[in-house]
This record gives sequence, structure tokens and C-alpha cells, in this order.
Amino acid sequence: MPFVCIMKNSYYILIFCLLFSSGCCNVQQRTSLPAPVSIPDTIREMKTAGFWIAKIENPDKVILDAKGIDELNTKIEKELNLIINPLKESLRYNGKRLKSDLQKEIENFSKQKLYTADGKLADETFYAPIKQNMNLSQMPDKFNVGYGFLAHYDNQRLIPTDELLTKEPGDLEFDELQNSSLDVGTPLVILHESKDGLWIYADAPSSSGWFKKERVAFCEPSELKDLLSEENFVVITSAKADIFLDESLTKYYDYVRMGAKFTFNETGNPRAFEITIPLRAKDGKFSAQKAYIKKQDANIGYLPYTARNIIEQAFKLLNSPYGWGGMDGEQDCSSYIQEIFMTVGITLPRNSSAQAKIGIPLVKAGSETEEKLKIIKQEAIPGATILQMKGHIVLYIGMHKNTPYVIHETHGYGQMSGSENISRVVNRVIVSDLSLGEGSKKGSLISRITNIRLVE
Repeated sequence: MPFVCIMKNSYYILIFCLLFSSGCCNVQQRTSLPAPVSIPDTIREMKTAGFWIAKIENPDKVILDAKGIDELNTKIEKELNLIINPLKESLRYNGKRLKSDLQKEIENFSKQKLYTADGKLADETFYAPIKQNMNLSQMPDKFNVGYGFLAHYDNQRLIPTDELLTKEPGDLEFDELQNSSLDVGTPLVILHESKDGLWIYADAPSSSGWFKKERVAFCEPSELKDLLSEENFVVITSAKADIFLDESLTKYYDYVRMGAKFTFNETGNPRAFEITIPLRAKDGKFSAQKAYIKKQDANIGYLPYTARNIIEQAFKLLNSPYGWGGMDGEQDCSSYIQEIFMTVGITLPRNSSAQAKIGIPLVKAGSETEEKLKIIKQEAIPGATILQMKGHIVLYIGMHKNTPYVIHETHGYGQMSGSENISRVVNRVIVSDLSLGEGSKKGSLISRITNIRLVE
């Protein structure tokens, strides 16, 4: 998982570079300053998808058809074991292994120097009640799994608490306990429940963690299968889509992010798709609920996997705020890439290091900068190539004046000012070339690339 530097919102702050478990920040700096609106070596025209699409010889060429995408997803699931298919999860689970994993998780946190939201060092008085609430002593060696759906957006936590833990006092944007965040309709394989009955531990398709029980609609395996196997579906293609409980689109329920998928029914409504969402009844059980989304926010079925579609989807999130581990319903670098590719039906894993195992490798370990540039120019496909570095991942969008450019969600980049190493705080999705950060202590994006992959 990536290295991240904590960067404050105020202008002249001395900070220390910290190691984090998730998120995407590109700099190891001391002095923090806001980045300019225009990122270095970019021009106004670069801020739309059309500029890059026009540079591609055949932007509508299908990179992978439906069969190819299905084969890729199967490989990610079965060979690489990087995603979970709830429909194929074993009914019997190894409780010994899960208990060991959860014990190691909280023990790892308790050994670190971490701070609570009020700036106090987290000690055993913080961890002891959480350990007890994890209820691991009651976990059997073997057990049957349960199933459910998220009935509302929820944060996925690494231990069952809403309390924040940070590497540095006051750095509340970077919560060490935040693993991910997931939207309405996400299927869950339920494995364990906390002692107080307020939390459940579950596998989601691309990550595992603790969820609030009140957000989960518990269902039978057949109900999960029926909803997920429905052939008529829409996929969200806008950055965020509102869900309403009435056709007139006035009874707001929640919103979902790009890549979310829902079954739908044909209606004569010219404004909205009728979809099915999971509702949590008073007894906690699942019930299917009719809901509505604007037609402009979704596509019937997946988009074709073309350079045009991927780049257009990527630019719909241009300038979207950075959200560490999906905090506040936003996205970090890896969830940004994940959301884009979900619109064409490709299910990528949650973090950048796992995403860098997908597809066809183009660069060898230890390659020099010139070799990496040569490979990008000759072999990278705009909209289908991801470039990974330690702690970050970006999407290649094309060449301009013989220079490769990328789009990515980032917290910042490094810059030298005389002998001073400066952190430029970006905190959003940007377009940049691969020289970004050149001359800083951490180096440019191109110098840090360790993996280049064609997602096919």
C-alpha cells in the first residue's frame, strides 16, 4: 500500500512524511504550499477528454469484447485471487484463519505510534475495549457464511470503531483505520459480528473489513443470486448519481458513484430508469425496493471497452476531491481507476499494488527512465494502460509533443525551490505529464514507475 505525506490546508506548515496503509500521495516533503490551478507543463485544452481522443487513430476500436472481459475478470478472481465473487464464495469458512488475521490486524495497530482525533497517543486503554468487542473468542473453527447488501453507503473499517487514528496529531484527513468506502447495493459475504451487535465483518467484492450492521440488509443466498444475476442492468456513468424513491425524482434516498450497477425495469418514463435497490427492513432483512435514477447518469449495460469511453469516464471525475480510502464518499488513486474500469465491466482490485498485477506487463523491473519512456511511446495504449509506482497509480491518456501524459487522483507532488523541498498540495484529479515532481526528493513520476500494464 502507498506511502503518503500528510499535508495541511494552511499555507506554510512544516510537516513530516508518514507511512500509511492506503491512499495516494506522491511527495515526501517538509514545506507545504497549495498547487497552482494549472499543473506544470499542462495547457487549457488538456482539461477535456476530446483533446486526447483526437490524438488516437481509432478511439472507438474495441480493446476487449464481452468475452475477453469475462475471461479477464475470471483470471483476476480465480488465478490471481484479487477479487471475490459473492455468488461463488464457499458456504463454509475457516474460522481459525479469520480469527488469526483479525488478531494480527489490531495487534499491528497497537504496536504503532498512532494518535486519536483529540491528539492523544492511542494506548491499551483505546485498544482493549475494541479487542473485546471483536468477539474473537466466540468465533468457531468452521462456520457457515451469511449474505447481505449494503442498504446505504458505508465506510469499511479495519477494526470495529468510528474513532480515527492518525500518524501525526491532527492529521484527520488520513485515518489509518479507513480501508475503503462502498455504495448502496454492494453485495457482502458476512463472516462475523461484534460483541455489541453493532458491527459485522464481511467480504466485499474487492476488499474486506468491518461495516455498521444497521447499514446491512441481510438476505438469503437465493435472494443475493437473483439480484446479482439479473441480465437487465444499468451501470452508473456519471461521477455521482442520486437515487430517488419516486418517479418524480423528489424523494431522495442516497447517491452512488461511478461504476455502481443495478438491475432495472423498462418503463415509459423519459427522465428516469427504474432500478432495484436493497432495502433494510425493521428486522434487518433484505427487501427489494423500486427506486429511480436520472437516465443521464447511467447506461443500459456496460459501455464498450474503448479508449474513447475510458478517457471520457476518467475526465468526468476531473477535479474531483481526493478522499483517503474513499473517505467522505470520494476516491483515492486506486478507487478512481477502479471506478472508471467498472463502467466497461472490468472488476479491478481495490489497491494500487494489486491493480498492478492485472493485464499484460510492458516494463521490466529496474528499467531506466529512457527505457520506460520508450516503452510508453511504442506500446502503451491510451485509456488501456495503467502505470504504477510505489504508493500511486495513474492512467495513461496519450502523447503531446512527444511527451506522455496521464490523468490521476493525487494529494500532491514535490518541487524544489532553491535548496528547499516543497510539497504542492493538489487534492484532486489532475492531468499531468510524467515529469511531475522532477527535482524533488522523491523524484518525478516517470523515475518512480515500477510497473506498466495493459489492461487486457
